[in-house]
Amino acid sequence: MRYFDAHSHYTDRKFNRDRHELFVEMQKEGVAYVVDCFGAKEMNLGLSLAKKHNFYYMCINAWDHYGKDDLDINIESNVSLIDKLVDETVIKLKKLCAENKKIVGYGECWMDFRRTEKTPDEVRKAAFWLSKDLEVARKVGLPAVIHSGNADQESFDVIKKTDMPDYDFGKGMMHCYLGPPKMALDYIDMGYLISVTGLVTHRSARGKNLVEVVKQVPLTHMIIETDCPYLTPEPFRDRRNDSSLLKLTVEAIADIKSVSPEEVAELTTANAKAFYRI
Repeated sequence: MRYFDAHSHYTDRKFNRDRHELFVEMQKEGVAYVVDCFGAKEMNLGLSLAKKHNFYYMCINAWDHYGKDDLDINIESNVSLIDKLVDETVIKLKKLCAENKKIVGYGECWMDFRRTEKTPDEVRKAAFWLSKDLEVARKVGLPAVIHSGNADQESFDVIKKTDMPDYDFGKGMMHCYLGPPKMALDYIDMGYLISVTGLVTHRSARGKNLVEVVKQVPLTHMIIETDCPYLTPEPFRDRRNDSSLLKLTVEAIADIKSVSPEEVAELTTANAKAFYRI
């Protein structure tokens, strides 16, 4: 079987000691494609990994360039400056993408209230920045990889208003989807893909909810990811996650859907290749 890890974080320092050795072993175990997600600070490392490893692709986010924490103190008074920075970033990213064909996605496009109080003002600011993330993705011409943490309805409302293009297959990817099953189907109707992690093997409330999502989402609109080094599947929950453990996620999905692991691996790999245009 061949596996496609649609979202990972191999520039994370937890992989510093054995990153290259791990890549070699993962490929021996059937990991055919990896998309690594990082920001501008990790760009040099990501580009060097892409040159060295054929199976390694990149999903980038450029908010490191924005000085966002300073600007969102008063968004309204900074709109013209933010628009200027968006345009400058789009120009830089288009040039970078032209020089590096292994950049295949834009993200994470972010809205998260797990550590932030969900006040009307915080929701307003987070919605604004998510809309700008999606604007950059649209203008650069890359599919959007979207992170929504404790923000199911808030992020859905922003995404629903955003006119994202359909790049042959999928307007965007709902990374590490943990929202309601019904909303997952709404995203599919809007042209988005649902990404499933190793949490589907957990017995937690999040894991049980994800099982219900998997039951309802057709394999034709599903992809898989590790989000490594995080979200390690059972029975290895206490260890660092990596793409070699995708097989456990595939086996769990196959059991839930009453199909073979081979079918899950084949369809999710084809879906991710089409989404990222690989």
